[in-house]
Amino acid sequence: MTFQHFSFYGAITLILHLTPQHLALAHTQNLNNIEGDCDEHIVITSDRMLEPVKISTDPKKPRLPLPAYDGAGFLKTITGFNVGRKGGAGGDPSLRGMGGSRVSIVDDSQHVYGTCGGRMDPPTAYIYPETYSSITVIKGPQTVKYGPVGSAGTVLFEKDRHRFTETDFEGRLSSTQGNFDRQDYVGALTLGSTEGYIDIDANQSSSGNYKDGNGNRVQSRYDRHNANIALGWTPTDESVIELAYGYSNGQAEYADRSNQAREIKNENVSLLAQFDFDLTFLNQIEIQAYSNHNNHIMDQFDLGVNSGANVRRNTSGGHVWFELSPSHNASLILGVDYMQSQHKGRYIDKTQDNGLDDLLAKPFRDNLKYRNQALFSELTYAIAIGQIITGMRFDHWNTELFVSQTGQRRDDLMSGFTRLEVPVNASQYYIGLGHAQRMPDYWELRKKSINDLTQEAFSLRPEKNTQLDIGWIYQGDIGLSTSLFYSHIDDYILINTNTEKTTAYNIDATVWGGEIELNVPISEHWSSQSNISYSHGQNETEHTPLGQISPLEARFSVNYEYQAWTVGTLWRVVAAQHRITLGEGNIAGQDLSQSSAFNTFALNASWQHDLGILISLGIENLFNTTYAEHISRSGASNDAPGSEPMFQVNEPGRTTWVKVDYTF
Repeated sequence: MTFQHFSFYGAITLILHLTPQHLALAHTQNLNNIEGDCDEHIVITSDRMLEPVKISTDPKKPRLPLPAYDGAGFLKTITGFNVGRKGGAGGDPSLRGMGGSRVSIVDDSQHVYGTCGGRMDPPTAYIYPETYSSITVIKGPQTVKYGPVGSAGTVLFEKDRHRFTETDFEGRLSSTQGNFDRQDYVGALTLGSTEGYIDIDANQSSSGNYKDGNGNRVQSRYDRHNANIALGWTPTDESVIELAYGYSNGQAEYADRSNQAREIKNENVSLLAQFDFDLTFLNQIEIQAYSNHNNHIMDQFDLGVNSGANVRRNTSGGHVWFELSPSHNASLILGVDYMQSQHKGRYIDKTQDNGLDDLLAKPFRDNLKYRNQALFSELTYAIAIGQIITGMRFDHWNTELFVSQTGQRRDDLMSGFTRLEVPVNASQYYIGLGHAQRMPDYWELRKKSINDLTQEAFSLRPEKNTQLDIGWIYQGDIGLSTSLFYSHIDDYILINTNTEKTTAYNIDATVWGGEIELNVPISEHWSSQSNISYSHGQNETEHTPLGQISPLEARFSVNYEYQAWTVGTLWRVVAAQHRITLGEGNIAGQDLSQSSAFNTFALNASWQHDLGILISLGIENLFNTTYAEHISRSGASNDAPGSEPMFQVNEPGRTTWVKVDYTF
């Protein structure tokens, strides 16, 4: 049996057979917390959940597998996520089998939505993770604080605010070089004093077309640059007012379509004020206002085809949050937020226009406009056995459609959750029940109605997800976290391409599954990490499997650490997916066929110098396996020089890379 065809279930059996021995060894040696000194080195496999429903990670740390330059590529390294590949950029993240707008992406308290009708630029396409201070994933509808509730989960890309006690500065430089002309450069500098600070970062990332395991070139080139500046004023030790501006632009090609992204541009501005108080009832007030603008040009002009579009999206909003202490054992957050987003576009008319200049000379027309006002409260209350966290949220939506049948609709949605957390010695147990009502997004409303293919699906009912989350987290001689969920979704919005035109309509669905993560310190220098994730989706209305559900997946690593050196391996094993419904899925993609099992192997090493230098390197897909993720898009339009079309967009073949970080 070859390595590439090693059975997934054989791997699981092997790991389960070995695990009890490792646990016994770890207990005998009475080793300390499994995180240990490796926090200073490369992150292998994924970050483990250390508190109920929440995973937090430092995106500046190098990790294996090497993430793509954007937010989706980073999320793929976190247990429970997968990404539908289109090329080298612009992948769509899916959490526990639920993709698209079911995963709420919050960019430093801003909601940044994509513009492209074909999802060339999902929200994560505008995010370069390494420039953020932390990334937090909240699984399930277990928070109501961060804007419209993510029914699958919420992802927070966050940046620190600085308060300097003396005049000082800090910064970092980073460079990554890899196969297929992969180049990333990052620079960041923060200068400050007791009165304020200036925070600057810039990055550039590019790659050529990569090759899959068969040596077939995949159309995946991209080139992108970003820059951000924040000016902060700290008039007191308990207050900060910050004005921030960000800019990003780039271009990309994809293997799943003929259109190229000539421009993917974003500009954003944010004003934030935070005031801390040492009062009986009031702890903090936070006020933020933001505005961001996306501009996207996609066309086939370079291929000699007179086809193109230019779409824009303007989103603005803000929030006011009050953090209160109504009693000695309770904390309460009250908030109000507002958001509006307007989508418009201009398109080539082949009977009158010819080429890019004609496209850019046309006026924009409105497509769709959202307005959202919301109130929420989130309470944490200490009880004898632990704590209860609960929240409620009310959203009022006003939506206007300016194309096809035109129209206006108003929706009032309620979301909420309650979670019990119980610590017992080195363990934490939790159980939470959440309910999220989700407004149909731009891509869903612009699909055709199942009842009339000449009309938009503007009458789609909001989704209503009721989800139970339970779990156990253990932090002792070993590290273990388990999380299980059961989700019943009334009026799930299904995308179907089996009809004459792509349609969107409501069904009822269930999704259940979970994740297990285990870290075992084998000896003073050796450790192992493993995780398993699984989701099972069912279309309860039509009694068929729910489309676009990633299969059972496991990752196993063994790591060696000695002084400034680390060496590690990563083995990723993915089962076949036979539970499909052809042509059905979500806005990010639809099932194309059953998929085969695969596994890949990777090596890595790192060296940490006392002067703030970290050098890390790796080889991914060591055995040059040819494979595609189950939820990846069709590769029929792959048109890279010297390439051939492929059934799905294959993942990269053997890839080597080296990364140098300098912190000062």
